[in-house]
Amino acid sequence: MGLGFTLALVIMGSIREMLGAGAIFGFKFIPETADGILVFILAPGAFITLGFIIAILKKIKKTS
Repeated sequence: MGLGFTLALVIMGSIREMLGAGAIFGFKFIPETADGILVFILAPGAFITLGFIIAILKKIKKTS
């Protein structure tokens, strides 16, 4: 378990928090009246987030 794995978990967790709760470390990205996307807070949200990250990285690698 190296630094790369830790960085990957932090990135994935941050994306899930932004989409699910709308905040990271108490800093809100969405208005107080708006709700986040519940599925990203739950366990399946990790798999969805991982799939999106892999798709984005493949797209970036393909265009380079």
